[in-house]
Amino acid sequence: MSHKNYQLAFKATPVLLLICVVLLGFFFRVTSLADKVFWVDEVATAVRVSGYTIAEVTSNLLQQNIVERDVLLSYQIVNLSRTFSDSLHALTKSPEHAPLYFLFTRLWLQWWGNSIATMRSLSVVFSLLTLPCLYWLCQELFNRSQISWLAIGIMSISPFHVAYAQEARPYSLWTVTILLIGASFFRAIKLNTKSAWLLYSLCLIISFYTSLFSIYLALFQGLYLIFKINKHQLSVVRNYLISCLITLIAFLPWILVIINHLDLLRENTSWMRGNFNLADIIAVYLGTNLLIFGDLPLSPNSNPVQIVLALVVIVIVLLTAIKLYPLWQNRSLKLALILVVSIFTVIISKYINLDWTTIIGALVAIGILTLSAYSLYYLIVNTKSDRWLYIICLILSLPLPLLVADIINQGQSSTAPRYLIPLQLGILIAVAYTLGNKLNSQPSKFWQLITIALLVLGTFSNIRNLSLSPFYQKGRNINNPAIAQIINQSNSALVIVESTEAMDAISLAYSLKPEVKYKIITPQENLSFYLNQFAHVFLLKPTTQLKQRLNQDSQIKSQQIYKSHVFSVNEFPLDLWSIEQVKNYK
Repeated sequence: MSHKNYQLAFKATPVLLLICVVLLGFFFRVTSLADKVFWVDEVATAVRVSGYTIAEVTSNLLQQNIVERDVLLSYQIVNLSRTFSDSLHALTKSPEHAPLYFLFTRLWLQWWGNSIATMRSLSVVFSLLTLPCLYWLCQELFNRSQISWLAIGIMSISPFHVAYAQEARPYSLWTVTILLIGASFFRAIKLNTKSAWLLYSLCLIISFYTSLFSIYLALFQGLYLIFKINKHQLSVVRNYLISCLITLIAFLPWILVIINHLDLLRENTSWMRGNFNLADIIAVYLGTNLLIFGDLPLSPNSNPVQIVLALVVIVIVLLTAIKLYPLWQNRSLKLALILVVSIFTVIISKYINLDWTTIIGALVAIGILTLSAYSLYYLIVNTKSDRWLYIICLILSLPLPLLVADIINQGQSSTAPRYLIPLQLGILIAVAYTLGNKLNSQPSKFWQLITIALLVLGTFSNIRNLSLSPFYQKGRNINNPAIAQIINQSNSALVIVESTEAMDAISLAYSLKPEVKYKIITPQENLSFYLNQFAHVFLLKPTTQLKQRLNQDSQIKSQQIYKSHVFSVNEFPLDLWSIEQVKNYK
């Protein structure tokens, strides 16, 4: 096919490609919507929108004796006994979460009814809205429809964004607002009119009320202006500052909530402080990059953190080999490189389970990381500084502040992939720009294969996840199905959970059969009373204090019957123990 005919064919392809890929993305988002693990963060969403606080639910359950599943799930239902005002009050007790998504969810459930699928379907709607918003931002940046279509195609079947489209959390809505503030920001700079800056202010207000992390996005947009604007464009800076002032005034009610509940904010975010591990943070940053394009298969015995760190070293070795390629005719150097690679392979094999599944996944990961790095380089070299500078600011807007905060607090907030969505969007746009340019300016089978491979990888990953919950998304509750399988095999079962883990009990209840009973306890409570009433008594995630007390109790025998597979030392495992009365005890 001639170059001219190829261009004509390519121009006709995006619409059809968009339709097919978006339909495929829609299918992946709505399939098995109610079947994935309903984890503790989603339980917390349901509790708050139903008009309860977590402390209130825990206190109520502590005061009750043995309860059935319906009692636990009654705190997950929106009804007239708890009003919209109750939901808003509950949200003020979690000031770290901006309220907009949760209020939308309350209204959504009032209109469409209470169910897991209904609650998650709102995130599906928001996730689909990201596509036109992404198109708008790409058009503002590059004004090239081919690049915008490619970005939409990648986003439609991105395993990460499909996964969070199926979760009752604010991240799909936050993605919409990130794209909106980016597009409206560029439009405001270009037009510099009152209406354009008012639109930017509105988008910024919505984003602030969706996630507190949006503050960092606004700050990095200001940093972008410092580098980009010259002295003849000071009116742009002035209008930006006015827009930020309008946003802060509009956001003042929630600022007051945060100020009045600072102790709660510190308590609710205590998990972010402590357990600093730079290796985990690097692994999550790189893993988050991979998840844009594919959720790669790994051996069940593999450690993703170790694999990602090994990939970093492999990429460095490969880049070094490429750099030294002109010297490869030197036999001594060639032998030295072979020796280094061989030694490195042996060292890696001692720490990583290198089966074929992991090897294939690692090779694909190397390809994705290489493409991402090259795309950023290509973007910087081939676009005006005001374009690539914004993408770089977008990429750094969350990872950099979170990393600094973690270094200061010795914390782990950077290890949550859901907080790194701006990084993902920046890399996705850079890759779409590179592919769009390569396919348009120098069409070759290589870049066609790369584009097809990305779409196939995203499709394969989503097919693989149709009935699975990604391990990076569900936290410790990824173990719910395995734990539920053990408990559901028992007749006359009681699950005992300490009050600090009451939300885990509700999360697990969605997977257990209705006959299972529950008891929420304090660590000091005497458990002997319950052993004679049930054939099987289980402890879910007992604290160290409770385990020590049971070990000292000669009347009770305890045994761990399920141990979570932990990928990082900082994880909170969800384990299951059985307890029973010691036979022939006198």
